[in-house]
Amino acid sequence: MAKDSIQNQLAISRKKEIVSKTEADSYKVQADELLETNKSLMQNINNFTSASIEKSENIGKTLESLRDKEIQLKKITDRFSSHDSLALLVLTDFKKALGESANISVSNGAVIISLNQAIREGLVSKDAAQKANSESMVSQIATVLKNYRDTNIVVETLTNTGEFDVALNQATMLVNLFLKKHSINANRIHPTAKDGAFSEGMSIKVFPKFDAFYFELREQFKAANK
Repeated sequence: MAKDSIQNQLAISRKKEIVSKTEADSYKVQADELLETNKSLMQNINNFTSASIEKSENIGKTLESLRDKEIQLKKITDRFSSHDSLALLVLTDFKKALGESANISVSNGAVIISLNQAIREGLVSKDAAQKANSESMVSQIATVLKNYRDTNIVVETLTNTGEFDVALNQATMLVNLFLKKHSINANRIHPTAKDGAFSEGMSIKVFPKFDAFYFELREQFKAANK
């Protein structure tokens, strides 16, 4: 074989070697890049998975907390509803006992029985018939009060003369009648006198035991906010 031919083949072989090495280096670079990309992708997947798990756990805790608060709020709502129901029951029983014509109303959760002038005067009257009529109404009221022991009672007298001592004595007289003749628990009832501006009168207010009620609500709010 001629020397020139051999050199040509050698040159061609070297070129092919260089091309092959270049291609091999290129493939290696691509392979390394793919490995790095895959590693980064796997890390991102792991991070995403961890974040998703953490987020799911946080969502679960939030939902559990919301359920707990919903339960607490339902208890509170039920307590308010029970007091409204109690007021309605007391109102209904008073209307049954005293008649539809009796002046009975509900305000701020309290059932209020307004005593007309004839009844108020009959309580202190020396006329036997008037006194008996007034005390009969008081007896009917006392009967209903005894059926609702979880209520408090205020006998309130309004004065338009500024004579608060006289007004308080009138309320106290009716309270004593409830205590002595009808055995109403003294812890449930008390008298009070207020300025009636241009009005006067006497009323009996019956309402739930708000002190115990709000203490219970306070404890429920504490529990709900833990």
